[in-house]
Amino acid sequence: METVGNALFPIRLGMHIVLGMLALLVFGLQFIRYRKSHHLVLAIALPCTLLPYLVNSINFFYGIGVAEFAALILSLILSLTVDRKKNPEPAPQTETEQEENQV
Repeated sequence: METVGNALFPIRLGMHIVLGMLALLVFGLQFIRYRKSHHLVLAIALPCTLLPYLVNSINFFYGIGVAEFAALILSLILSLTVDRKKNPEPAPQTETEQEENQV
């Protein structure tokens, strides 16, 4: 069984962890804010790119790659179908803003 080497990843481990956690934070907050399912899929899938550091198998590495590709396709499909119907609600206007819009 072959192991995963550092040559397979184009960035250092520290930067990969930072970007994975940043993706989790950004897409997690977007899901909380807008409740769109493709944000949840991305919030889970993108940090999963860190899993090959834990399991040192080339087969697992390629399996994660296939799963990531499937998650990206799923999020694209969800954003174009299910989530398109979900529009964020506009913020309630104050009386002053309503008067300005009527003038």
